[in-house]
Parts: sequence; structure tokens; C-alpha cells
Amino acid sequence: MAEAESSHLLPQLLVESIERQTGGRITDVVPRAGGGASRAGAEVGVILADGSHERGYLSWDTRLGDVTRPPAFEREAAILSALSGLYRGRGVNAPRLIATEPAMFALFTALVPGTDKWITVEPEAERIASAHDFVRQIAALHAIDPREHPLPGFGDPGIPTSQRVREKLRELRQLNLATTPDAILLLAIQWLEENVPPDDGPPVIVHGDAGPLNFLNHEGQCTALLDWELTHYGDPMEDLAGVWVRMLFNPFIPMREVIEAYVAASGRKVDIVRVKYFRLFFQISFTVPSRALDADAKSLPAMAGTRMLFSTAHLRIIVQQIAELSGLALDTYDAPNVMPTQADRAFQIALDDIRQIIVPRASDQLAAGKAKSIARMIKFWRQRERYGATYDRLEIGETERAIGGEYGSLAEARHALAHAVAGSRVDRITALNLCNRRMLRETELMGDAMGWFKTTYFPHLD
Repeated sequence: MAEAESSHLLPQLLVESIERQTGGRITDVVPRAGGGASRAGAEVGVILADGSHERGYLSWDTRLGDVTRPPAFEREAAILSALSGLYRGRGVNAPRLIATEPAMFALFTALVPGTDKWITVEPEAERIASAHDFVRQIAALHAIDPREHPLPGFGDPGIPTSQRVREKLRELRQLNLATTPDAILLLAIQWLEENVPPDDGPPVIVHGDAGPLNFLNHEGQCTALLDWELTHYGDPMEDLAGVWVRMLFNPFIPMREVIEAYVAASGRKVDIVRVKYFRLFFQISFTVPSRALDADAKSLPAMAGTRMLFSTAHLRIIVQQIAELSGLALDTYDAPNVMPTQADRAFQIALDDIRQIIVPRASDQLAAGKAKSIARMIKFWRQRERYGATYDRLEIGETERAIGGEYGSLAEARHALAHAVAGSRVDRITALNLCNRRMLRETELMGDAMGWFKTTYFPHLD
């Protein structure tokens, strides 16, 4: 695509910033997926002042109102800069950082060969080899002593992980109560606060979102670890927990094999109890801010339908984790059946148009991804039209019987239950079962869009 035809695909601020920092001129832009529900992306070509060409991947955030992004962006830029220079040759592959634009949380990095879709790698021997190389690189990252060169935005590397965890949980509790109080998230925070594991060694550099789709595979190697926006100083078990969570939605080698490969590469003992703690901590750490931001009508995600799908799945899994970790048994529940409404046919026509006409003719990856996300939203609203009123009445009635009071809307009932949990005015198993029934119904509403994500959960290690 020629420059005149593609320059409009980038915000003008990014065009000017990249050209100023590289001393070159953007020649072409190819829209790509943005590496997250709130990110946009593009493959960008630049001709430099000496006539040579640089080709890289540019990602930028579409939700500039997110107060969590500035410190996260500072850390991400810092680790990529260090791995491109100071920490180069330490056994950790990451895309070379070319330029940054803090005003849009934008990163421009060199292209790296490989695919992020691990399951598509053939032959199988190369796929398995790349997975093991990925684990070795996570171990190599943990072997870097952060006291050698404290990174901007990471804070004091001497602060114990347990202290950081407690501070983070306080922040998450305050954020949830101040924005969209949710009983599920408060129950999880409550359990995590009561069970912070004791420190087991000094903090390390944690990737923060390690796992399938967040690294590139090429010829049996992990050519780059991607998406460093959650990086921080912490417990090495956090990255194993992140791998386990990402495996809920993306095929990978068995978790037992991940653990064995990590032990072999790092020489560290893996504490499964700690890993399970950090599984829940990891989910809460991104779910609470995401749901707070979702409540802001001025800040919309790039892929709203996709975000709804994953939000529903994570909340259901969080409920199941609280029950598992607490040793509590959840009640069984069968959702009522409701007949389709007259609007069902109109929703189906729209879905058929997206699947049969719009997606096959989408001109680029971004457009196709947007269309699929919209289809997920339509599937949800079709189910919401059919079941919504019935489900709302059920949840309001259950909440009234459990904590007292009368509520004129679902939002009022959920707000009241959240504050009852926060104030310890309802016992945990009662609240957890209310939340479980809620999530079974919400999963039913998103079920057509979720596929096997509707029931995914952590398999046993043995």
C-alpha cells in the first residue's frame, strides 16, 4: 500500500512521533490485530535517512482514560529497552524497541519471525521444542537480579513480594468499591487477603502475562516473548500461574510438563499451592481494573464482543476457584428454559450476514476481527432478549431472600450484595452460591458466542 493510501490509517500523532524518533519516513501501513482487547495495531514500514528500510509492529491503546495504563506503559517500555540493550544476551528474546509514544501508550518494535499461534506449528516436534524454549526463557528472565539495574517504573526491587501483594489487594478492593462493586471480585479479594503466602526468596522480574499467544514460535524456538504490559517485580510462581490461566483458552503442553521444564531450567522448586494462589491473584489483577473501566461510557474497548466473552468466562472461573481454594461445594443449578421471542429471527439474519458476507469480504485482519467481535455481541443480545427478564427476576429474588431488602433493578441487587460481602453481613458460602447461579445464567447468555470457553476450567495436574 502506498504512503498516500495508508498514512490515514494511523493517528497523526503517531506518524509524526515515529518519523521524528527514527529520522525516517513512513512508507506503508498494514492494519493488524492489536494484541489485546483495548489495543489497536499495524505493521509499519519506514525508510530511514540513510536509505535503509525498517519494518516493525506498532501497537497503541484505544482506552486512554485507563488510569492503570501510564505506570504499566512505563514498565513495558523499560523492560523492552533493557532487553534490547542492557539485558541483551541474557537468554530472553523480546522484540527490539525502536520508538515509543507515551501520549498514546504506543510501542514500535522490530518485526520478529514466527507465529503466536502455537497450536498451528508443524511438525509437532518443533511445536513442543518451542514450548520448552519459551519455559527456559521465562526461567532466564527470573534469573536476572533486578538489583543489578532497577528499572524505571518498577519501584524498589527490595520490597518483599508479600508486601506488594497486600498493597495491590488494597488497591483492587478500593477500586472495585469506588466504581462497580461486585460480590464475586470482593469474595476473591477477601480470600486472597486472608491467604497471602509467606515470602520465598527475593523478588524477580516477572513477565506478568506469560503463556500461549504471548510468544512467537519459529523453527522450534521461542523467538520473542510478547505483551509485557503487566511486567513487574514479584514471585516467580506468578508467571507459572499466568501460563496456567492462559491455557484455559489456548492449547499448550500440559501444565505438569510446563512445571517440569521450568524446574529443569531454573533449579527452583515449584510450590503448587503458591501457583494456585497466584492463579486467582492474576485473574483479579486484570479483571477488577477492566470491569471498572468498562463502566466508563467514554472508554470503549477495541473488541467489545470479545471482551464480553472473556469477562464472562473469567468471572465464572473466579467463582469456581474461590470454591476450590476454600474447600466449599457449590450448589447444583439448572437454568430455566424460555421460548425464543419474535426478535430471534432478526438476530439470526444479522449473524448470517456477518458470517457469510462481511467476514469473507473483509479487506484486512482488523476488519475481520471487528466483525467477529460484533457477531459475539449480537449472539449475546439475542439470548438477552430471550432470557434477560426472567434471569433478572430470579437474581433479584435470590438476593432479597439472602440479605433482605427490596430492589427495583438488577443493578441495585448486585450493589447491595457486594456491600454485604464487603461488610461481612452475609456468609461466604451463601454469597458464593448466589454468585455461582448468577454466573451460570450469564454464561448461558454468552453461551452461543463462547464455544468450549463456556465450561473451560483448570484440569488436574495428574
